[in-house]
This record gives sequence, structure tokens and C-alpha cells, in this order.
Amino acid sequence: MGENALHAGVFVDRAVIAYSDGRYEESLKELQQALKLDPENIDALYYQGLAYAALNRNAEAYVSLERAKKLRPSDIDVTFQLGVLHFGDKQYDRAEPYLREVYRANPKHPNIGYYLGVIEFNKQNYREALSYFKGDVPSDPDFEQLNRFYTALTLTRLGATAEAKAEVDLAVRAQPSSPLTAPAQRLGEILSGAQREEKRFGGQLRLGYIYDSNAPVVPVSGGSAEAQAFRRANSPANSWGSLIALDLDYKWLKTAAWEASVSHHFFQTLYYNSKVRDFNTQENMPTLSIVNNGVLPAFLGSMAYSAGMQTAYDYISLGNAPFVQRGIFSPYMTLIENSWNATTLLFRFQGKDFFHNERAAAVDNQDALNNTVGWLHFFFFEKSRHYIKIGYQYDDENARGKNWDYQGHRLLAGFQYTFPWDVRFRYDLDYHWRLYDHHNTLHPDNTKPFVRRRDNEPIHLVGFAKDFNLYVPLTAGVEYFYDRGHSNIDLYNFSRHVVTMSLAWHF
Repeated sequence: MGENALHAGVFVDRAVIAYSDGRYEESLKELQQALKLDPENIDALYYQGLAYAALNRNAEAYVSLERAKKLRPSDIDVTFQLGVLHFGDKQYDRAEPYLREVYRANPKHPNIGYYLGVIEFNKQNYREALSYFKGDVPSDPDFEQLNRFYTALTLTRLGATAEAKAEVDLAVRAQPSSPLTAPAQRLGEILSGAQREEKRFGGQLRLGYIYDSNAPVVPVSGGSAEAQAFRRANSPANSWGSLIALDLDYKWLKTAAWEASVSHHFFQTLYYNSKVRDFNTQENMPTLSIVNNGVLPAFLGSMAYSAGMQTAYDYISLGNAPFVQRGIFSPYMTLIENSWNATTLLFRFQGKDFFHNERAAAVDNQDALNNTVGWLHFFFFEKSRHYIKIGYQYDDENARGKNWDYQGHRLLAGFQYTFPWDVRFRYDLDYHWRLYDHHNTLHPDNTKPFVRRRDNEPIHLVGFAKDFNLYVPLTAGVEYFYDRGHSNIDLYNFSRHVVTMSLAWHF
């Protein structure tokens, strides 16, 4: 170390003492003397930046700290102060790269969790924000109170009112005389009322009209003798009708990390055409769900996630007669890569039990076990007002009757666009290819050998919806559903158009 560097060190030591005592102008004079002797003294440049910042001379503070950063890029203290300086100027996009660099080097650096948490909070990435706040190591009681206050705000956004109230109480205790205490106490009072009124039970009642061009799903004209006979027996197949749907949901567990609920779905169609009343559909499906929400570790990308499991019992009747019952088990995980990307990975197991199978031949027994695995990705725009989705699923149906064994591939796609006045336009495509495993006991017209059935079934759904608040929350909707089944077995060639107009009350 040269003589100039040694003398510069003396000036730096004096400057640090002056800075610690709040004598910032005097500290700057000492630092300027140090830099005359040693222009590349990192400590002098660092404290010069701090002194300029303390005097609100931020432009000069940036120059000193950036020069120190250039001379020693790996210095975490310099990097942290650059991030804090930009943060104080509300330049969060500039502060974030510096602060993330510090976090990668030392996730327990004092206050780094607070700063990154506030940045994610302002981006409305509340799960990520909560993860940073929870992992923060505050440098003093003031930062502890700030961190707890923001933690409470984040938990409130996530609907965890009880946990938010607990954080507010801890924030008040951390610094009873702080200027932040009064707002914190007011927030605590609001949360106490919200906690008492917290909504655990909710649902939706939907009423509407329906037009169905092919309720019994009769085959298209022509084709094999079996297809023609079924068509004659169920003609005409179209009808107007009404529908009712009721969804009930009770959340019996609600925290920032865990949600659990029990729900019930009821659906009923009432066709007016007496020829198709035997195809009136009723569905009852109770469901138990549990979800864990959190953020993945840093080495896995620090993405927010929701990992859950649903188990359901689905009972469907046709014309007031039992048709099928299903047990469904479906674990899944949704990864939220950022504010405009989310991916769901799922597995679903179904056990299907069709009633009155004794009326069918053994090869037509539809009782089956079905396994499905797949993914679905969403691209969100304008805070989810618009989205595009794309996905794929593979399913394997292992049926008792050989005519119904298949392996399937499903393409899922669609989008939503929200027009002015919050009118939502939606399009969904569900395209299912089914490759059956065995030769079918039916055969196409004029074809003697049995063939393996091959189906492809595109389902299109187009809809408009608009929310209203006329004393109670309502949603008016119109949907068009088009299902076109293509098969090399004529009995399964069909076309179906369904239009529904409905009004839903949310409670």
C-alpha cells in the first residue's frame, strides 16, 4: 500500500466518524481530501455516496456509488446502496437489478427482503412479496415495523385477514412511538371488523334458456343401418328448454399459505319437446379441495405457485333415471412465472360406473378407469382482462367392454378479450382424438370386416358475458356451443348446436 493510500485512509476514518455523528458536510470535506490522495479509494467513494444521499444530493451520490461499483463490481455494500438510492427515488425498475444481485449473494442481507418485497407488492405479485417479507432480516426496529406493516397489507390482498391482523399487532409493538403506529392501529381496527365479517360461504345461482339441436346426440343422416334406426327413433331431436345451475362453496380453511373448501354443483335441464325429455340431464357433484400457496425456492426460480388436490363425486341422471356416477381425484400445480404467464400441470383419475350396463352386451360395458395427464398455459394481458391459453392432455380409458377402450389426445386452446364497458368475449376449443384399442363389433355401412374405431371431436364454445350490480352482483351471458363428432363408425357421427342465455346471481 502506497504512502498516499495510507494518508487517504486517515481521512476516510475521520469521515466515517463525522458521518456517524450526522456531520455530513464535514464528512464530505474529509472524503474529498482522501480522494485527492487516492482517487480509486472504494471506501471513500462509498461514504461519499452515503453523505451526498444524506444531504439529498442524489445526483452526486449516484456518481460516487456508480464509480465505486465500476472499480469493484462484486462489492455487495456498494451494490446495495445503489439499489436503495434508486428505491428511495421510486425508480423501482432501476433499483431491482441491484437489489436482486445482493439477494443472490446474501439472502439474509439486512433489509433486502423488505426492499424486494415492496417492489413485488407494487407489481401486485403478492405471493412473491410475502415470501420476501417473511424472509427479511431487519436492521433495526424501524425496519421491523415497516416490514410487518407491508406484510399485513400483503396478507390483506391475499385474503388472509386473521394473519394480517396479527402482523399489525406485532408492528405496533415493534415501535409504539413511531409515526407509522397510528396508521397501523387504524389498519388493525379495519381488519378486526373485516375478520368478523369475513365471508366463508358463497355461491352462484344461474337461470336461463337453452336451445339444443340434438339433445339425444343422434347420428347425421345416412350411414349404417344402426345409425339410421337410432336416428328414426329419436327424431325430431331438437328442443327449447330451460336450465338451472346452483354452485355452493364453503371455505373451512383460509390462510395465506392454505385454503380448503367443500363445494356442491347442481345442474338441471328441462327440455320442452316431449320426444327428448328422456334426455333431460341432472348433475350433482360435491367436491373437496385443498390448496397450498407459496413461492418456490430461489434455485427453482422463485416462482409463485398453487399446489392443490380435488376429490369429487359426480352423479348424472338422464330423464330422472340414473345414468353414470364417477369418482374423481385430481392433484395439480399452477406455476405463476410472472404477471402475464401461468402454467398448470395436472393429473386426473376417474372411476366411471354406468348404470344399467346389464342391458348391453359385455363388449359395450362402458364402466371404466380413466387416467389423464396434461398441461395448460395462460398468457395474461392488461391484468387478466385478456388472455390466450394453450394446452395438451393425454388420457387412457381402460373400459370393461372392449368397444370402449381407447387412448386419447386432447388439444385445448382459446382466448378472452374484454371490450369497453367490461363486456367479455370468450372462445374455447377442445379437440379430442380417440384411438380405440380393439376392433369394434359395429362396422361402417357396406364394410364387412370389423374395424378399430377412430374418433375426432372438436368442441367450440363462443360466449359473451357482462357483470352488473343491480342491488346484487349479476352476470348476463350468451353462449354458443358446437360439437361435431367424426368417426369411422357411423353411429358416432353427429352434429350438435346448443345456445344458452342465462342470468347468474353471485352471493
